[in-house]
Amino acid sequence: MKLHRRWAMAAPLLLLACSNDDDAAPGPSAPDGPADVSDVLYVGGTTDEALLRMLDLKINDDATQYVIVDAPDLTVALAADTPATFEFHLASEAKHQRTPRSLPAQPPAWQRAGRELLKLLGPPRVAYAHGTPYNGTAYFLAISDADAKAQLRVFTNKASYTPAAGAWEALARAAQPLTLEISSAFFDDNDVTADGGPFVGGRFEFRIE
Repeated sequence: MKLHRRWAMAAPLLLLACSNDDDAAPGPSAPDGPADVSDVLYVGGTTDEALLRMLDLKINDDATQYVIVDAPDLTVALAADTPATFEFHLASEAKHQRTPRSLPAQPPAWQRAGRELLKLLGPPRVAYAHGTPYNGTAYFLAISDADAKAQLRVFTNKASYTPAAGAWEALARAAQPLTLEISSAFFDDNDVTADGGPFVGGRFEFRIE
């Protein structure tokens, strides 16, 4: 199916993410208190602290950050015996353009140096206890079932993801149809930058049979 038809199917769902509050809406989970991210899978050096920061912020509805799913074809049922690889790109990019998104401007060198000094002089940060802080763009993929129950959540630095065989089998057993929700943000030492989101990516319905 042509990409523009897939985008046409996803666009109405994206409108649900809009808000009259300065074009912003609660973040992907927006719970009362810290989000439970114990079930999330982390790929490519992403961290739970970065994800928690992302989920704590209001999500921005910016059309330049919408995504189009390149694969698989979500208009037909996906095979239950073989995990599908979800691949996507920004709607604002050409289909075959594989360059990274335009990233928010980096802080000047003096500001980064000052920030590092404050880290050394200040109290230890939880992020360092967990490992190296995350920097760059990351995508939060959340798959839920027909009853809106979370089935698979992934925080990754890549615009693609292939579920493990066991996870795919669980998705196939879940109440159909399933919904894939994608959001993104740009991070500097686990913190979302001022113009780095988080952003609505899209909501896409699919079935596994």
